[in-house]
Amino acid sequence: MANTYRDSDLEDEEEFVDILEERRRSSDLDHALRTYNPYPHQGAPPCSTAELNRAVLESPYLRYVVKEVATGTGSSVEEVREEACMILAKMAQNLQLGFIRLMGYILTKVFKRLFTSILVNMEGLNRLQQATQESPVILMPNHRCYLDFLAISYILFTYDIPVPVIASGVVLTEMKIVGEILRRSGAFFIRRDIGSDKLYWAVLSEYVKTIVRRGYAPIEFFVEGFRSRPLKSLVPKIGMLDMVLETYFKGEVSDITLVPISISYDRVLEERMLAHELLGIPKIKESTMVFDRVLHK
Repeated sequence: MANTYRDSDLEDEEEFVDILEERRRSSDLDHALRTYNPYPHQGAPPCSTAELNRAVLESPYLRYVVKEVATGTGSSVEEVREEACMILAKMAQNLQLGFIRLMGYILTKVFKRLFTSILVNMEGLNRLQQATQESPVILMPNHRCYLDFLAISYILFTYDIPVPVIASGVVLTEMKIVGEILRRSGAFFIRRDIGSDKLYWAVLSEYVKTIVRRGYAPIEFFVEGFRSRPLKSLVPKIGMLDMVLETYFKGEVSDITLVPISISYDRVLEERMLAHELLGIPKIKESTMVFDRVLHK
């Protein structure tokens, strides 16, 4: 049966550790360049990004959908397969340790300036570290701030836990420089308006399921889908969860560990923007300029 880990209510504040305390006393560069030695899922064979993408495109399921779409649209199989390759190329992450280290250095600088502390539940973190070695892990944080997924990856990097691949909105690929940095830091990009696009659904679901089957990396997605404007929990969106759990229910993996993550802030960085949106002012489109404005407000 799939496991679910949830942090219990903790009365002892000593179980929470401020990870910025050590960073304020030591070199940011030493932290980024230190030996990073995560323990991956046991039995998971080494797999490069290129091998992962190739496995997706050569999967029996995607081959079947390509033929079906070709028949339905009157296109050739080669044309539909080329479209599937283009979808995957725009979607896929390109996780690279060098960029993880770069982000580790940059985020240390940013977090020390923005936050007085970042408190982490060490009991939950230790259980997560153990879980990543035993089965594929799915991280399901709530969504409050632009920095949520960066903070999670930063914490895991700091404690030698495998950095996740993260489901992100495709709009982020339009942000100059930032989009490519996020891709090389583990983000994969999906459309929100998939609708009845059968080929896109097939590429996305096979991509996610291949990551799970191969134990390539933990998968992270925001179960609420969007940032919560009123900072209250939203109705969960279960499409991504369905894709993940299908591998378990079909017996393709022996177990899956689901890890809900609670993130809270005293104040979120973009609180003024969220307040405007609650008043009916249209949401500002994500861009490098908007992101920079949030960080430097």
